[in-house]
Amino acid sequence: MPDRRAEDSTTMASDPPGLLGPQDPDGGASVTSLRTLATIAVVCAILYVGKDLFLPLALGMLIAFILTPVVNFLRRRGLRDTVSVVLTVMAAAALVGAFVLILAYQISQIGANLPQYQGNVLGKVDTLLDAGNGRVISHLQGLVENISARLQAETAASGDAAMKVEVVEHTGLSDWLTGVILPALTPVGIFGLVFVVVIFALLERATLRDRLVQLIGGTNILATSRLLAEAGSRVSTYLVAQLLVNIIYAVPIWLGLWVIGVPNALFFGLVTLVLRFVPYLGSAISALLPLLMAFAVSPDWSLVLWTGALFILVEFVTSNFIEPWFYGQRTGLSPLAVIVSAMFWTWLWGPVGLIMATPLTVCLVVIGHHVPSLRLFPIMLGDEPVLAESARLYDRLLAGQSFAFTEAATTSTAQHYLADYYDRSAIPALALAQADHEAGLLSDYQTNRIARSALILTQDLEAVVEEELAAAQERPAEDPKAPLATNGVLDGIDRRVVVMGARTVLDDAAAQMLSQALRAEGAQSLAVHRRSALPGPLGVLKPETLILVSLDPVPPRAVDYQLRQLRRRLPGVRIGLALWPPPQTQEGPPEKLASADFLAQGMEATLAAAFRPPEPAAA
Repeated sequence: MPDRRAEDSTTMASDPPGLLGPQDPDGGASVTSLRTLATIAVVCAILYVGKDLFLPLALGMLIAFILTPVVNFLRRRGLRDTVSVVLTVMAAAALVGAFVLILAYQISQIGANLPQYQGNVLGKVDTLLDAGNGRVISHLQGLVENISARLQAETAASGDAAMKVEVVEHTGLSDWLTGVILPALTPVGIFGLVFVVVIFALLERATLRDRLVQLIGGTNILATSRLLAEAGSRVSTYLVAQLLVNIIYAVPIWLGLWVIGVPNALFFGLVTLVLRFVPYLGSAISALLPLLMAFAVSPDWSLVLWTGALFILVEFVTSNFIEPWFYGQRTGLSPLAVIVSAMFWTWLWGPVGLIMATPLTVCLVVIGHHVPSLRLFPIMLGDEPVLAESARLYDRLLAGQSFAFTEAATTSTAQHYLADYYDRSAIPALALAQADHEAGLLSDYQTNRIARSALILTQDLEAVVEEELAAAQERPAEDPKAPLATNGVLDGIDRRVVVMGARTVLDDAAAQMLSQALRAEGAQSLAVHRRSALPGPLGVLKPETLILVSLDPVPPRAVDYQLRQLRRRLPGVRIGLALWPPPQTQEGPPEKLASADFLAQGMEATLAAAFRPPEPAAA
C-alpha cells in the first residue's frame, strides 16, 4: 500500500484563493459578459487591422523582456544603465546578424549543389515507379497529356482569328520603387522599429513598470506588482527554458547529420533551432528538410533511414528527459490551449505570431487570474482545474458516468486516506445532488442512480479499509497532533457506532461512507437504513453512539422529530447529527438541536465526536 501520510499535510491544507483556478463568487453567475466578449472582439479586430504597428511593438517588448535579466546583471557589475542597455542590445543584434549570415551562406551552398543530386533523385523515382509497376503514375501522365493536347487544339483554333499582340513594358523609376525597392526595405524597416523599441523599452523599463502599475491597479499596488512579477517570471522562464532545450536539441542534430554525411548539416541544425519554437509542429517540420536532402544525396535509402533514426532518437530523449527537467515551472497553459493559441496568433499576425503565441497567451492567462472580468482566459486556456473536486465528480455523475465514483476513488485513495476522499469529494458531491433534488432540478431516477453508484463504491472500497487498518497497525503514529483521519493512529478502537441516513437515499449513501470511514479508524460501525425500526437491526453491536447523517445545509423539522424518536428507542446512547452541506453554502453552521447530544460538520468533527469517550454515569 503506498505511503500517503507524507502528502496529507500539504494536500489537506487549504490553498489560497485563486491558486486552484478562478472561482465564481456568485455561485452560478456567468464568469463573463457580453460587454467583455464584445470588447475582446474589438481588440482582436484592432490588432488584426493594425498588425503592421502592433507586431513590431509586441515583438520588441518581448525581446526587451528576454534581455532585461542581462541588463540587470551588467548593472549589478557596476556598469551604468545606458551602457548596460547598449552593450546588451548590440550583443543580441550581433548574434542575430551572425545567425542570418550563416543561414544565407548555407542556403547559397545548397542552391549551388542541387544540380549534382538530380541523378540520385531520378533514380529513386524510377525505383518507386518500378516497384508499383508505374500504373498510377502512367495514368496521371496520360491524363495530363490529354488535357494539354485539348488546350493546344483550342488555342490553335482561336489563334487563326485572333491577331497576335505583343505588349512591351517600359519600367520607370516609380515602378522600381514600388515593385522592388520598397518590398526589399520592408523587413529592414520592421527590424529597425523592433531595434528602437527594444532600446527604449530597456532604458525606460522602470518608468514603464510604474505606468503599468498605475494603469492596471491604480492604488492596488500590491496586486499589480504580483501580476507583473508572475507574468514576467512565467514568460522569461518559458523563453529561457525553450531556448536552452532548442540548443540542446539542435546541437546533436547538427553533429549527427555531419557524422552520417548529410551536406550542410550546420544549416539544418540552425533551422531546427528556430523551428523548435513552433509548438508541437516545429520538430516535424525541421526533420522534413534533412530527410529531403538525404533523399537527394544518397544513391540508396541508407542515409534517409539514418537521418530519420537520428531525429527520432533526439526527439525521444528531449521529450522524455530534457524537457521535463527544464520545464520545472509550468507555463500555466493546457496542451490544447497551446495549439489553439498558435492557430489564433498565426491567423492574426502570421509566422511571427506563431513564434510569439505561447508567451502572449501566458500573459493573458496571468492577467485573467488577477482581473475578474478576464477570468475566461485562465478558465479556457489554463492547465489548472476550475471546478472543485466534488463539483467535477457530480458533473460526471449527472452525465451518466457512474464509473466516475470508482475512478476518482482509485486516484484519491492511492495518495490520501479513505476518510479524506469521502470528506472532500464523494459526500460533498452527494450534497450537491441533494440540493438540486430539493430544488426540483434533479429527478428521482437520477437521484436513485447516483445513490446506487455511491453504494456500489463503498462495496468496492472494502479492500481499502483493510489496507488502512493493516498499515496503521504496522507503524507508529507520525504526528499525534494531526487530524484524526491523517495521524496514522486507529482512534476508533473499542468504539461502537451506528450510522443512519436522515431523510433520503442520498443520506443513506453518505451514512454508508461515514460508517466505512469509522471502520477504517478501527471502530465497530454499522450503517442502517433510515426507516429501520431500531433497536432491532443492531443485533449484538450495543452501540455507544448513533450518528444521523444529513446532507441538508439546515436540518429540517423532520430531522429533529427523527432524533427525538431515536432518543426514546435508544436510551443511554449518545445521539449526534452529522452535516455535510453543499460546497459554497451561504448559511452558517446551524445551532445544535435540543434532541441531539452533539452536532458536527465534516469528517474531522464527526470522527472526533464519535470517538469521544462516553461520560461516566452519575452516581
